[in-house]
Amino acid sequence: MDNPQQIIHTTETIITDIIGHYGWMFIAAFAVLLFKDVVANVLAGMTFMFGHDFDPDDIVYIGGEKKARIIRQTPTKTVFHLIDTDRKLIVPNTALYNLRIEKVLPGSEEGKTIKGEKK
Repeated sequence: MDNPQQIIHTTETIITDIIGHYGWMFIAAFAVLLFKDVVANVLAGMTFMFGHDFDPDDIVYIGGEKKARIIRQTPTKTVFHLIDTDRKLIVPNTALYNLRIEKVLPGSEEGKTIKGEKK
């Protein structure tokens, strides 16, 4: 039977060979897991921002009930001003498509209100 010193040396050699040949895979997998959410959020934000379905200062209804104005759109988040409660709602862009957002049409009576003014 091998002595403990040889076993330790053999184990170190095997681990070094594995990390040497496949270490880049471990690093790449770690980076993908780390940045997966960030990349998904930025892509969703870019889609929302450049689609022009919704623009800053548009009046929308969130969930069909909460009247809001889009204040700001960034690559990672969208900021709404909830008009009825005078509060700010910050939504990550990955969650925007899970919300039911309805836009007030420009020619409608509701679309003619001044910023934040209640009817």
